[in-house]
Amino acid sequence: MGQDQTKQQIEKGLQLYQSNQTEKALQVWTKVLEKSSDLVGRFRVLGCLVTAHSEMGRYKEMLKFSVVQIDTARELEDANFLLESYLNLARSNEKLCEFHKTISYCKTCLGLPGTRAGAQLGGQVSLSMGNAFLGLSVFQKALESFEKALRYAHNNDDAMLECRVCCSLGSFYAQVK
Repeated sequence: MGQDQTKQQIEKGLQLYQSNQTEKALQVWTKVLEKSSDLVGRFRVLGCLVTAHSEMGRYKEMLKFSVVQIDTARELEDANFLLESYLNLARSNEKLCEFHKTISYCKTCLGLPGTRAGAQLGGQVSLSMGNAFLGLSVFQKALESFEKALRYAHNNDDAMLECRVCCSLGSFYAQVK
């Protein structure tokens, strides 16, 4: 399957997913994964599979696709793809309550040289790290991470990130109370 066909099938899957035909979308994306030789397309479809499984609460599947995505990012030899895949791996472990692993993968994200961590994904990484610290009841580090994520949200006008940070801060205050 070439680049154009891969891209078309990914878009088809996205349309199905957005129209709540989740299982059909998963089938399309899985088929793309099996047949495509385009590494960038494979990376993108793995991201779709990670997101879909996360939203459906299938966290072990999310983890499985995150690991495959890291392998694909390594093949691409692109630091930004590697950053995104490690963030997905951190989020997967966060959902599975593997908080020490989450923190480790977040630190890996922050330590990757030459990536867009500072501008685009740094807030997401800080949020995930904060949630992991909260899960471990390390409240000071959780609060510091949430504040850092909130700064990223404000500096980049990212309303979705701001909303997610505020939800996590609500959980923080409920747990501290």
